[in-house]
Amino acid sequence: MIFVDANFLIYLNLGVKEVEDYYLRLLSEESLATDPLVLDEVIYVSKKKYGVRLEDTLDFLDNIVLPNSVVLPVTINEYRRAREVMLKYSVSPSDALHVAVMLNNSIRRILSEDRDFDRVKEVERVWLS
Repeated sequence: MIFVDANFLIYLNLGVKEVEDYYLRLLSEESLATDPLVLDEVIYVSKKKYGVRLEDTLDFLDNIVLPNSVVLPVTINEYRRAREVMLKYSVSPSDALHVAVMLNNSIRRILSEDRDFDRVKEVERVWLS
């Protein structure tokens, strides 16, 4: 299983061909996971930075992402683990929560272009290849 970060999904929402091709290949090889914070970021950044209509992003999530992904919860347990991650690795609160969700669900790989995840020894960041 691999955790999918918001930046990948935003590029997918924007129709970046290389990302679309990678996603199709990934679907045949992996189980995908994400969390509600990623969905929030996809919605917000798609509209605010790229001008994608809210309805289009919601349709994208409902029809392309959610049928192919497990959305893992963020609970007090993830907060506690994220707190440790923030203090140990100096990553942002949202990145630390993603890492906590991953670790609490035995996921070690994250699909992200965010190099901040490289500081976290317990996870491996992968990007398009």
